[in-house]
Amino acid sequence: MKDEQFKRMEELLETIAKVSLAPMIKAELSKPKMAELYSMTGKLVITEISKKLGLATGKISQIWQRWEMLGILKKEGKSYRKVLG
Repeated sequence: MKDEQFKRMEELLETIAKVSLAPMIKAELSKPKMAELYSMTGKLVITEISKKLGLATGKISQIWQRWEMLGILKKEGKSYRKVLG
Protein backbone atom coordinates (compact mmCIF):
# COMPACT_ATOMS: atom_id res chain seq x y z
CA MET A 1 0.00 0.00 0.00
CA LYS A 2 2.74 2.48 0.90
CA ASP A 3 4.57 1.77 -2.36
CA GLU A 4 1.40 2.65 -4.29
CA GLN A 5 0.96 5.84 -2.30
CA PHE A 6 4.58 6.80 -2.79
CA LYS A 7 4.35 6.16 -6.53
CA ARG A 8 1.18 8.24 -6.75
CA MET A 9 2.78 11.13 -4.82
CA GLU A 10 5.79 10.96 -7.13
CA GLU A 11 3.52 11.13 -10.20
CA LEU A 12 1.63 14.10 -8.79
CA LEU A 13 4.83 15.98 -7.97
CA GLU A 14 6.16 15.34 -11.47
CA THR A 15 2.92 16.68 -12.96
CA ILE A 16 3.10 19.81 -10.82
CA ALA A 17 6.75 20.34 -11.84
CA LYS A 18 5.91 19.92 -15.54
CA VAL A 19 3.07 22.42 -15.37
CA SER A 20 5.12 25.01 -13.51
CA LEU A 21 8.32 24.60 -15.57
CA ALA A 22 6.75 24.26 -19.03
CA PRO A 23 6.53 28.00 -19.83
CA MET A 24 10.11 28.60 -18.68
CA ILE A 25 11.46 25.63 -20.65
CA LYS A 26 9.54 26.74 -23.75
CA ALA A 27 11.00 30.25 -23.49
CA GLU A 28 14.55 28.98 -22.92
CA LEU A 29 14.35 26.53 -25.83
CA SER A 30 12.78 28.91 -28.36
CA LYS A 31 16.05 29.01 -30.34
CA PRO A 32 16.92 25.76 -32.16
CA LYS A 33 20.49 25.66 -30.82
CA MET A 34 19.23 25.94 -27.22
CA ALA A 35 16.72 23.15 -27.86
CA GLU A 36 19.53 20.96 -29.21
CA LEU A 37 21.71 21.76 -26.20
CA TYR A 38 18.89 20.85 -23.85
CA SER A 39 18.25 17.56 -25.65
CA MET A 40 21.95 16.63 -25.44
CA THR A 41 22.27 17.59 -21.78
CA GLY A 42 22.85 14.52 -19.65
CA LYS A 43 23.52 12.36 -22.72
CA LEU A 44 26.87 13.70 -23.94
CA VAL A 45 29.85 15.32 -22.24
CA ILE A 46 30.39 19.04 -22.67
CA THR A 47 33.28 18.67 -25.14
CA GLU A 48 31.16 16.53 -27.47
CA ILE A 49 28.26 18.98 -27.25
CA SER A 50 30.64 21.86 -27.94
CA LYS A 51 31.89 20.23 -31.13
CA LYS A 52 28.41 19.30 -32.36
CA LEU A 53 26.85 22.71 -31.69
CA GLY A 54 29.83 24.97 -32.33
CA LEU A 55 29.52 26.54 -28.89
CA ALA A 56 32.43 27.14 -26.55
CA THR A 57 32.44 24.96 -23.46
CA GLY A 58 32.45 28.10 -21.32
CA LYS A 59 29.27 29.31 -23.01
CA ILE A 60 27.59 25.94 -22.49
CA SER A 61 28.62 26.01 -18.84
CA GLN A 62 27.10 29.50 -18.45
CA ILE A 63 23.84 28.35 -20.04
CA TRP A 64 23.70 25.28 -17.81
CA GLN A 65 24.33 27.42 -14.73
CA ARG A 66 21.47 29.74 -15.75
CA TRP A 67 19.20 26.75 -16.36
CA GLU A 68 20.14 25.37 -12.95
CA MET A 69 19.18 28.69 -11.34
CA LEU A 70 15.85 28.57 -13.22
CA GLY A 71 15.25 25.06 -11.91
CA ILE A 72 15.22 23.17 -15.20
CA LEU A 73 18.58 21.44 -14.61
CA LYS A 74 20.10 19.79 -11.58
CA LYS A 75 23.84 19.63 -11.01
CA GLU A 76 25.19 16.22 -10.07
CA GLY A 77 28.91 16.27 -9.40
CA LYS A 78 30.51 17.87 -12.43
CA SER A 79 27.60 17.23 -14.79
CA TYR A 80 24.02 18.37 -15.21
CA ARG A 81 20.81 16.46 -15.76
CA LYS A 82 17.34 17.57 -16.76
CA VAL A 83 14.87 17.90 -13.92
CA LEU A 84 12.15 16.60 -16.21
CA GLY A 85 13.03 13.50 -18.22
